[in-house]
Amino acid sequence: MEEEKNLIVKDFNNIQKRSNTQTDIYTTIEDQKTLFNLENACDYKINDCKGEKIRIKDIVIKINNKPLAEPVVASETGEVIKDHETSMVTILIDDIGKSYVTASKIFTMQMLRYVQMFGIDSIKNGLDIEIIEKSVKNSANKALGFKLV
Repeated sequence: MEEEKNLIVKDFNNIQKRSNTQTDIYTTIEDQKTLFNLENACDYKINDCKGEKIRIKDIVIKINNKPLAEPVVASETGEVIKDHETSMVTILIDDIGKSYVTASKIFTMQMLRYVQMFGIDSIKNGLDIEIIEKSVKNSANKALGFKLV
């Protein structure tokens, strides 16, 4: 370790070890530079695109699991109810290279179900969807989703 003018230089391997968050990335994109750029900036928020039709050619799904500092425990039984937080991000890339992003868990889970049912090749061949807002059971809330067109 070298110290000069309040700057500490360490081995970059320490950066990877500092986080307790486990990240899984599923993508059709092979170019690391493109993937990095998409994770840092997208053209549109999917939430602003309700009613629009998009022809998807590539996709990025990122799932983060982070342990909670203190687990949530049921007061009556002492049972651990929740010990981690999960966040999800989906990035869609259309046939002209525009990118769309959402942190909606419901949208991401719907996209994962689509890939399980139809396979990843159906996206690479061009997947036509329409962005929709759907009702949530037993709630006044709405959820972001898509339908096939």
